[in-house]
Amino acid sequence: MRPKSLSNEHQLQLNDLHNEIRIIKENHLAHMAADIDNLSVEIKDAKELFDKRFDKLDNRLWWIVGIALTTLIGVVVGAM
Repeated sequence: MRPKSLSNEHQLQLNDLHNEIRIIKENHLAHMAADIDNLSVEIKDAKELFDKRFDKLDNRLWWIVGIALTTLIGVVVGAM
């Protein structure tokens, strides 16, 4: 049950807690949200860079496979 009235000291503590919660909500959480937004942009940029490099590597590997197959086919046809 909730008491009908709070002592003056308890009311001051309650007001202090309300103020601290308000400060945390307005300042700290806002900064954290901004940092998370910045991180999400940085992660997106890093992913795009990784995708470009991976595509280049993939293309190079397909060229190597193609050259190896062409060489193998050339050797087999030349041996006939």
